[in-house]
Amino acid sequence: MRWVSAVLFVTLLALSPMGALADGGRAAPDCVTVAVGDVQSTVEVDPGACVIVWLGTLQPGDVYDLSVIVVDDAIDLLFFDENGIQPYELGQSYRSSMAQPASTESALGAYEFHWKVPPSIAAKNWYMVLDNQAHDGDAGEGDQGGQRSTVSASVSPLTQAYWTPYHDLVAVESGAYSVLLSGDDLRLDAGTTVVVSAWDMEFIGDVYLQTRAMHDRYTTGAVGVQFIDGGALQTIDTPKSLTWQVPASLEGQELLLVVDNTDAPLGGGNGTQPLRMTVRLELAPPLTPVITDDQGGVVSLGESMMLDASSTPNRLGQQGVFSWDIDADVDSNQDGNDTNDADANGVAVSAMWTTPGSKTVTVRMTAPSGEVAFATHVITVEDTVVPVARIQATNAVPVSGGWRVNVGQSVTLDCSSSSDDDAVAACAWTVDGELAGNNATLLLNWPDLGLHDVMLTVTDMSGNTASSNITLRTVDATVPQIAPASGSAFPETANQGETISFAVDVSDMYDAATALRVHWDLQPSKDTDGNGDPRDDADLMGLNPKITFDQAGEQAVVVTVFDASNNSAAYAFSVAVKAAPEASVSMGPALALLGMLTVVGLFGAVGYRTWQRKLALDLLLDRGLNEEEARAHMAAIAQQSTFSIRSKAVQYAGLDRGEVRPQAEQEAQAKQAEFDAIYGASGEVDQTVAFAPPAYASTPMSQASSQAAAEAAALLTDEGGLSVSASSTPGMDALSALMDDDEDEFVEPQTQSMRGAVAQQGDAQPGIALPSTPDESAVSVPVALPGSTGGVALPTGQPATASAGGVVLPEQAMVSGQTPAPAPTQDPPVREPSPAIVPPPAPAPALVRHTCTACSAVFEVDVPAGLTQALVGCPGCDVDQTIVVHA
Repeated sequence: MRWVSAVLFVTLLALSPMGALADGGRAAPDCVTVAVGDVQSTVEVDPGACVIVWLGTLQPGDVYDLSVIVVDDAIDLLFFDENGIQPYELGQSYRSSMAQPASTESALGAYEFHWKVPPSIAAKNWYMVLDNQAHDGDAGEGDQGGQRSTVSASVSPLTQAYWTPYHDLVAVESGAYSVLLSGDDLRLDAGTTVVVSAWDMEFIGDVYLQTRAMHDRYTTGAVGVQFIDGGALQTIDTPKSLTWQVPASLEGQELLLVVDNTDAPLGGGNGTQPLRMTVRLELAPPLTPVITDDQGGVVSLGESMMLDASSTPNRLGQQGVFSWDIDADVDSNQDGNDTNDADANGVAVSAMWTTPGSKTVTVRMTAPSGEVAFATHVITVEDTVVPVARIQATNAVPVSGGWRVNVGQSVTLDCSSSSDDDAVAACAWTVDGELAGNNATLLLNWPDLGLHDVMLTVTDMSGNTASSNITLRTVDATVPQIAPASGSAFPETANQGETISFAVDVSDMYDAATALRVHWDLQPSKDTDGNGDPRDDADLMGLNPKITFDQAGEQAVVVTVFDASNNSAAYAFSVAVKAAPEASVSMGPALALLGMLTVVGLFGAVGYRTWQRKLALDLLLDRGLNEEEARAHMAAIAQQSTFSIRSKAVQYAGLDRGEVRPQAEQEAQAKQAEFDAIYGASGEVDQTVAFAPPAYASTPMSQASSQAAAEAAALLTDEGGLSVSASSTPGMDALSALMDDDEDEFVEPQTQSMRGAVAQQGDAQPGIALPSTPDESAVSVPVALPGSTGGVALPTGQPATASAGGVVLPEQAMVSGQTPAPAPTQDPPVREPSPAIVPPPAPAPALVRHTCTACSAVFEVDVPAGLTQALVGCPGCDVDQTIVVHA
């Protein structure tokens, strides 16, 4: 804003209110208020008058250039904001509210300075006052009127550079200094341009750029350099300026801007009067983007690289907006400029290239000031991935590892399916070690059989190579022939066991007969060579094999001929094999042998069962049972169970069903239970089981079972039968007697009188002794057995019925499934056993230890007397073993 050229005359009448009140004290000044735009370039201010010029609403931090010339007489040139003007207008004391250092009292002459609007929360109205009077609030200071003053003034705003950290009017007392900038305000990047300007207003001063060390010497008066070389303005009596660039040695160091009004250092002002001057410091930071990458400038094709511009100088916040063009050879926005494509934005970006080579990266930085700077960076993109070589074939049959082609047939090989992360540059072919061309395709043809190696070498644009090898086999397409006469000459019948010679005539259009292979498959339904074809197995080979027909019936045969190329032809035929006539051999020896084997097997099985039953008896005796109780218990278990040949001792003893206790212990427990039931017990008693009878006494042995046991025992005696005795305990299983290999080993003398025996023919007085009835009226009744003269003694008073087998039992025992009547609850009378005829003891069996030939298990077997061999199943693996009894 400049004032419009005009002349303002202010004439104060002698009869004005101020003049009228001169003798009675001053009142509020009656000033003329005008806007700065309405004020002419020169103003005449009469004595006792004042002019208030409204400068407008000014923003804090804005800088204005003021030029004021006062002639003829001095005036007070004062500056106020909207709050400070009020005391002046009211005639009050105002000197403390006027803006410093812009205000000048008793101003006369020329004043040129730059004034920065003081900081405030918001914009304010500002005023410039031309005072040519004695104001009631001036405390007698400054101009007090006098003569008319002529004032010429101009006020205009200044446009500053973006980086102008200081620009204002400075006032310094005599012999003093003022630090305008320090600390982080002047920590600059190397290469930053510094421009210092100064305008003198009142007296002569100096301006210095100092480091912290220099400033310390300056303030203490120490000897040494006190300002930066090239960074001093001395004797500022006219506007002066300097330009200095921050060296690398001072990058980031603290710098200070100092206004000096002293006589040191040498030269410059002497500091004898107050100093006012305008000082401006402008900066031009380096706007030079710096690009770095995370892989040292080299990257593989297709891999990502980080491009980073964060190391760009930025101590003054000069980093702005970054835009990246990652390939100067590509104009992606198609504007004709290859380096201004906005491929990415940001301080750090990720880039990737799809073609190898040298890539120029350009970054465009737009600073906050609006200035634009560019930087480039070269990246080398390498193709480090080898190509993939692939071969395709036309007119060939694929096989494992390559292709098969007929002799004389052309085949075309092609490399077009090969690939690379960039591009395939060339294909080179080598056939059987010889170069065959560099084209994409290769035509081959061979007139003879053979195996040929083909190699393809593929090269990409960067020189990387890769190879692929295949095998091409030239084969004969013709099929061999079997002469029809050969098949017609094959015999149609044969006798079992007969060996017949066969002859076949084969040929091939390409291969010689010596190159043909002939297979004879004697089992066409089985693929014995595992090739997937069950009819071409080489059970016999050659043109003239001999075949022996061991099996009667229809025998199928397939003959197959193969040539060198594995082509084949087959011919199938069958031979009816007649069974050989049976030899007229006497059946006597065969039946005798069969019988002997049967007896040996029976002895082996019975021997194993006898061994397990003996072990079962020992297990029961170890639990406190006497022999009679143990045998009775085993008889009951035999009635209730079905045992196999391999049954174990714990099964015969019934221990697999639960624990077994002696009869005395059971009776004691039953009596205690009865006692508790009558008289009560401390604990609860289950009345349903307190008097349960022993399990072995519940079911007697049926007549059929007894008879079968007796007959089986008779077969095992030394001379046609094995001595079997029945226990006097009711319900005793007759088969339990099979445990007794030696009658003397298990039967005490006092109990032998209670047992009977089944005797062979010719024994004296054989029979089975049974206990007498309670009335001791038993009589012996002879009963005929087959081939014997023995009998069975039955108790008197019980009817007996003869059976076909010759065994007589009580009539009620012959009813199948009927249980004998329970014994009376009172104790039976004591009786003596009836005398019985005891036969002589049977020969003792031989105890043979044997080691199994199949599983190496060691076991012992009792072989009945008189046998030299026995066939026994191994208890460990159940494999039959032949036991030899040595004398």
